[in-house]
Amino acid sequence: MNKTLLNISKRYLKNGGRVIELGCGDGEFINALRGEYDNLERIVAVDLYREPKNLRPDIEFIKQDLENINIDGKFDLVILSQVLEHIKNPIGLLEKIKTLLSEHGKILIDVPNRKGLGNSARVYMPEHGKHYFLWDYESLQFTLERLGFTTRFYNLYSMGGSNNLLLKYLPLIFRIQNPNLICLAMLDK
Repeated sequence: MNKTLLNISKRYLKNGGRVIELGCGDGEFINALRGEYDNLERIVAVDLYREPKNLRPDIEFIKQDLENINIDGKFDLVILSQVLEHIKNPIGLLEKIKTLLSEHGKILIDVPNRKGLGNSARVYMPEHGKHYFLWDYESLQFTLERLGFTTRFYNLYSMGGSNNLLLKYLPLIFRIQNPNLICLAMLDK
């Protein structure tokens, strides 16, 4: 599970909020997020290929194809972790997600970084499905901004939470990008 993603989620989700994870896989992330909050109004996990066996009982599971998503309600946080690269029409999905966002809703996106050090995004792994898009900072930012989102990227030049000063700043100095991009997208108001 991605602890960085969990920490970022916690910054933008408050008690009483509504959260949905699209492409939840085994449900590990949404379970961990639910464990951080006592009082969320609605928690939804969506996946077409897997029905998580160990979802907490208060998490609503919807089996649905993300390419044709049709969910009722508004959400404060929509999570796409290692999903957007598998979507044939990512712009169509992002347009549909816009209709799911509450007034101050946000999308948290985690994708393999095409320019990242040690990136495996170019490799087809049957257990993860086909990657239709290889995202990098510029292409993800451009796509989201064209759709009316403001973006904030995390961890672009960091290789983990090292306390070693050399390891901490070396990626920034040499512009070595992280293997994954984490982006928060919010509607431009």
